Amino acid sequence: MNWKAAKLLNQLFTEGKTSDELLKHPEARRWASMEYFTRDKKTLLKTERFESFYLQKFQERFNQFYELLSIYNLTETNFELSELESLLRISNDKEKLYSKDVTQKEISTLYFNDAKYLNKGTKLCDAVKQVLGIDILAVDEHDQQFLYVLHCKTKIPKTIILCENDNQIKKSRLNDVELWFAGGRNTAKLKFVVEPAIPFYYLCDWDNKGIEIYQSIRKNYFPNINILVPQGPIKTLEKIREWKTEIEYSLFTDEAKSLLTKLIPDQWIEEESINHELLKR
Repeated sequence: MNWKAAKLLNQLFTEGKTSDELLKHPEARRWASMEYFTRDKKTLLKTERFESFYLQKFQERFNQFYELLSIYNLTETNFELSELESLLRISNDKEKLYSKDVTQKEISTLYFNDAKYLNKGTKLCDAVKQVLGIDILAVDEHDQQFLYVLHCKTKIPKTIILCENDNQIKKSRLNDVELWFAGGRNTAKLKFVVEPAIPFYYLCDWDNKGIEIYQSIRKNYFPNINILVPQGPIKTLEKIREWKTEIEYSLFTDEAKSLLTKLIPDQWIEEESINHELLKR
């Protein structure tokens, strides 16, 4: 059974009726034979037996799936329920997975019981990355060892900017600013990088994920890096999720603290919309 069928089943519970498309699934046809619902033309109607059956077997899991998919804007996908179970487990284990720096094949084996189940470029693979909060899921054990660098035109940088996302790396070279990209949360490789002696900044989304990564980099790898504070005009967006990150204000400049105060609790800034003198081409 897939997510679309689960939504139809939930609609039957909440509204008392739903589309007979639910009967495309063998489990639903078995439930119909057990008189949990009846059919009236193209509509299924719940019987008195249905509510206790649904409450016992499905409601709690449906709510868990719905919460997970809502958080990551995946409610319009149609994964199998077994895949949603795996995504829930990945979500619960993500802190452990960060520390282990696991590969795509390892996640596929651990959570989908088949090293080849999770394929790069599929909606399921993209969903796994969204749940983990990463941009790159290593295809083999070496993928996360590389730091991508866009060298500047002068060859001698005056500033280095480490980017959370790869948008800037895909654009033309800057004159005397070198751009680095590690891949979202894939920051373990940074422990092997010597901290630059020149001005060094982190460019990111100003949201839970971006601020969490910045704080981690500052504390664990580069104590002298500073977050790049957007310059006007600043475009803010309404957050899908509320701010939950514990802000360690000692890691921010006064200018950054001031902006955070304006954003929290319900605004955020997308990295791709950030304006700054250092990013001008």
